Amino acid sequence: MTDNKNTNNDSGKIIPGDPSDIKGEGAGHGFDKVKFIANKSIFDEGDAGDAAYLILSGKVEIRKGVHSSSPQILATLEKGEAFGEMALFDDSPRMAQAIARSDVLLIRISRDEFLRRLESVDPIMRTTVMYMVKRVRDMASEFMRRKGIDWHEWRKEDKTPFVK
Repeated sequence: MTDNKNTNNDSGKIIPGDPSDIKGEGAGHGFDKVKFIANKSIFDEGDAGDAAYLILSGKVEIRKGVHSSSPQILATLEKGEAFGEMALFDDSPRMAQAIARSDVLLIRISRDEFLRRLESVDPIMRTTVMYMVKRVRDMASEFMRRKGIDWHEWRKEDKTPFVK
């Protein structure tokens, strides 16, 4: 995830060009377009990962430690960027919250479709990506620990929204 601020190139985007043009074997099978209105939570930190998302339009904010005393904004994502994929790689709970900062249109990639496509990736590349996911999770936990936030202790029942 990167925080791209109104750039006119595709350098930070997972799929260059127009993401609504995604094609390929299985496109439409395991892929759904979904809409969220501004300020609606797409998923919460700690939720099970059931899908990854690709932004077709709008902005999504990624937040960590939302239910702590020191929530952190990790990224603001825009058209062409993806999020929610880490929980699909390693079957761990969501490490952050995703919230629509504007009305958004997303492509939802189901867990089954994601894993089916991952199986076709070279085993060495797949293992390398798994190590990268683990390192990102470890770095995020260490970052929050250094900030004095024990995000493992947040109370999911406390739904006090964090708004920037």
